[in-house]
Amino acid sequence: EPYTIDLRPKKASLWSHLLFWANVINLSVIVFGEILYLGVAYSDGKFIDAVTVLSYIGFVIVGMSKMFFIWWKKTDLSDLVKELEHIYPNGKAEEEMYRLDRYLRSCSRISITYALLYSVLIWTFNLFSIMQFLVYEKLLKIRVVGQTLPYLMYFPWNWHENWTYYVLLFCQNFAGHTSASGQISTDLLLCAVATQVVMHFDYLARVVEKQVLDRDWSENSRFLAKTVQYHQRILRLMDVLNDIFGIPLLLNFMVSTFVICFVGFQMTVGVPPDIMIKYRRALVFFIARPQRTTYLKATIFMNITRATMTDLLQVSYKFFALLRTMY
Repeated sequence: EPYTIDLRPKKASLWSHLLFWANVINLSVIVFGEILYLGVAYSDGKFIDAVTVLSYIGFVIVGMSKMFFIWWKKTDLSDLVKELEHIYPNGKAEEEMYRLDRYLRSCSRISITYALLYSVLIWTFNLFSIMQFLVYEKLLKIRVVGQTLPYLMYFPWNWHENWTYYVLLFCQNFAGHTSASGQISTDLLLCAVATQVVMHFDYLARVVEKQVLDRDWSENSRFLAKTVQYHQRILRLMDVLNDIFGIPLLLNFMVSTFVICFVGFQMTVGVPPDIMIKYRRALVFFIARPQRTTYLKATIFMNITRATMTDLLQVSYKFFALLRTMY
């Protein structure tokens, strides 16, 4: 559980703890074997194999870092969720004022599509080698494929043609699933929280835009004070959100740069491609603060924007060109 709330008591299930740590330990062992293989491949001059296993390691680093930071920031995340509960629309009338259905549909559409595509991607890759073996060799009998594993890693024994192949196949498949699940669950949590923050920003903008000021300056001041308090509350939520997800987002961007590069390299060398004091003075401050755009941040180093994604792809291409030159 990434967070706890008052309405949902903490669940202390021994089975869930065992399952979680079994997956984490299995993933750690698999990535350790991949790191060993990287050293062996590099020393043997197997450049393509080294680049291939680097993309696997990068994928695991992103998944494990996201799981670790959610676990580390569980208390802060729980406080964030409680604050979101306090300002959540209460009742049908407020839900319509906030246009809750629109944001819920948007978040659900993104979440389901993302999770489904990611799950299909990882399991297609996980099962590709065994499907080749079953279809080409066992069913059609058109070519010898042999027993292969989805991920390259170092083994101190010969696993071919014995029972350890099936154990390794099972462990590697669930290691890939664990890493993907760590990324999917963290990203869906970020999407849900960010969508609610955007909903509150949009609602605040509509309230301010529709407010008609009159000569009752006392009433106007009360409205402004209430609005500023609400605005500050949302800004504090954004600060907490960036504090929780900043480092994982930064690691995601950094590692993704190399992973995109490595995958692109593999595809081009023949390897199959298998985020108030006075009214007027207060009004000036209130107007001034929203001029500074609020961003999702990968710590202090970068804001998450379309331009950032463009930069990521450009850096990936530069590394890709460098790898091609070296190769």
